[in-house]
Parts: sequence; structure tokens; C-alpha cells
Amino acid sequence: MHRERPPHRVARTGWHPWGRCAVQPVTRALWSGRTLEVHPPGTTTGEHLLLRALQAWAVGGAVGAVGLVVAAHEAPVVGVVLAVVVYVAGFVVLARATRRFRPGVRTLTVTVFHGNGRPEVHGDVRLLETSLDLLCLAETAVRRGQLSRVEYEAIWGQVWAAMPARPQRVEHRSGARTTRRTAHS
Repeated sequence: MHRERPPHRVARTGWHPWGRCAVQPVTRALWSGRTLEVHPPGTTTGEHLLLRALQAWAVGGAVGAVGLVVAAHEAPVVGVVLAVVVYVAGFVVLARATRRFRPGVRTLTVTVFHGNGRPEVHGDVRLLETSLDLLCLAETAVRRGQLSRVEYEAIWGQVWAAMPARPQRVEHRSGARTTRRTAHS
């Protein structure tokens, strides 16, 4: 007897074409959290990979830097200098490569404090859950052929537009910086 495989579902956490969802389990300080990061609609695969590389460089670059120090064990000072230069250069190159589209990334974080007898939720849980549900359902529908790429990107755009924009720094004549939230519809 042939059984049909259940329909493919997209995992809610991890990397997606539209961005990512990260989960922080409960820490010793009794905090947990979830972060939804949505890239601007139309983000290309190359841009997506550059954004991932920038986020992964802190660990990946450190591992590479340690590898350089170990490889240059005959001249440890040279190895350390080379490791620091490569590590910093990685951030500079990736930050520069992503500077045009990185400001358009929208992030929403919900944290929960699990002390005091009952959880205290901080952040817009409903927006995070609804946005994540819509993006995952749309991604599943595209993979099944039930939704066109244009319809998928329209849903992605609606979710992105509903998320809060990043605060923008404003330079005052005095040279002091302040942070201002931009309005969104």
C-alpha cells in the first residue's frame, strides 16, 4: 500500500528567503526570547547570503583567526597580527557590501522573563506570531506551487511594512546624536 507523504512544511525557526527567526531559550537569568528579522521584499539571494555572512562572521571569523594563529605558531606575533587584521577586515568588507540594503532589514524581538511566579512578556507577541505564520504559510504554498512568486513577495511586503522601522540617527547642529523612530503605515 502506497502512502502519500505529508505536505512539506517550512520550519518556523532558522533562515528563510525572507529573513530569519531565532529563538533564545531560557537563560540562567530566567529570560527567553524570539527575534523575527525580515529583509526588504526583493532581497536577492546574493544579498541574503551577504547578510547571513555578516551575522555569522563573529563566530566564523574568530574560528578562522584562531586557525591563522595556530598555523603561524612559528611566529606567534605575526600570527596574532594577521588574525586580527583578517578578523577586522572581514567585518569591514561585509559591512560595506551590505550597507545599501542592511538599513531596510526590520527586526521584532519578544522577550519573556520567567521569574516572579508568572511570565512577563515584553514586545508585540501578536505581530511576531502573525507575521511568522504568514511568512511560513506563504513560503510553504510557494514550494507546493499553490502561490506565485509575485503573490509570495506581496505577502512578504505586507509583513515587512507592518513591522516597526529601525530608529534613524539624526545629527544636530551641536554634533550630538539622537535616536528617532520613523513612522510607518
